[in-house]
Amino acid sequence: MKDVELINSVAALRVFAVVRARSAETALRAAEAAIVGGIKLIEVALGTPGSFRVISDLLHRYGDRVCIGAGSVTTHDQMDRAIKSGAQFISMPHSSETLIEACRRSLVPPVIGALTPTEVATAWSMGVPIVTLFPASSLGGPDYVAAITSRLSEVRLAVAGGVGPENIVDYFNAGAFAISVGGRLFTNGDLKNENYAAIAERARGIVRLAAVS
Repeated sequence: MKDVELINSVAALRVFAVVRARSAETALRAAEAAIVGGIKLIEVALGTPGSFRVISDLLHRYGDRVCIGAGSVTTHDQMDRAIKSGAQFISMPHSSETLIEACRRSLVPPVIGALTPTEVATAWSMGVPIVTLFPASSLGGPDYVAAITSRLSEVRLAVAGGVGPENIVDYFNAGAFAISVGGRLFTNGDLKNENYAAIAERARGIVRLAAVS
């Protein structure tokens, strides 16, 4: 996937679902519930057991109807295994020049993390398609995003950390390019009780709030 293809997909779909679970089977079924609910950008956190298989299985089942990436990537080994599993983007919680260069060599777009204005500007200067502001809630949520985007308006910011139904609209009004929803979509209770219908319904509500057409 080229950078421009990821940018266009995120511009249209606006919501990343970040799935973490205690087993590959739970993660797979939770991700499928989010897809049923209308979220087509799925990020599989590598802390999930069997995460590489989950990435591969989702791509096998859904093909080009979804965009599947690997999340919380911090090492070259993780990145290599994710790409071999078919990951279409690599999401990092930090900014690593060496990992970004490795993504470029593999022709897989990097999505990198930053928090402060200096970190955001530095990340953007690396030529990445999207910067994830994480954890946004720790520094003021939508108000902080508005302060960042008012001064760094060219940066495509995906906002992560504490994003949920009560603040999605505020984040987009503050200038977010996209949002990443994790624990507020895949709640511990629903994962434990295998209540995938609730996850799908919550996903539908998030898609509506994000004004995804």
